[in-house]
Amino acid sequence: MRILRFILISLMLYAFSQVRGQTYYTKNGTIKLFSETPLEKIDPINKKAVCVMNIAKGTLGCSVLIKGFKFRNALMQTHFNENYMESGKHPKAHFKAKAIDLSQIDIEVDGKYQVPLNGILIVRGIEKPIDIEASFDIRDGKIHGSTSFVVSPADFDIQIPGIVKDKIAKEILVSVEAQYEPYEK
Repeated sequence: MRILRFILISLMLYAFSQVRGQTYYTKNGTIKLFSETPLEKIDPINKKAVCVMNIAKGTLGCSVLIKGFKFRNALMQTHFNENYMESGKHPKAHFKAKAIDLSQIDIEVDGKYQVPLNGILIVRGIEKPIDIEASFDIRDGKIHGSTSFVVSPADFDIQIPGIVKDKIAKEILVSVEAQYEPYEK
């Protein structure tokens, strides 16, 4: 009877460790924005995105401080934060997604995995559904995730003044990269 109890407890502990071990995160995800018109190229970068992925649940989320975006031009950064993103009122942007099938990722097997994600992008407090494809590259048990998608400032009620409307693209390319590590409590 003791042997059976030991086996059952061992199996339960193993199963729990497998589920817990399927959560990965980063505090240093990179998010790049890109807008180009004949008059202006705008390409801020934020290297402090926090992203969490739970393979067992098929969930993924990222959060980024708006003021963390760095521009080549300080005036652009000020306008971005104060006039367009209103980062004082809306300090963060979020992405929450449910993978159609995140279980296909096997961290024990090196390879590339393409995973469709259904999610919600929250910018300036406005939620928009977004469907994207993410790429996960597994090498030596490490997960590198990346994706890119296009958003429109108008979708998030970002008002572009007429004087600069020709300097900001109507669609902004968003690129995300994250090197995930196992989450340990």
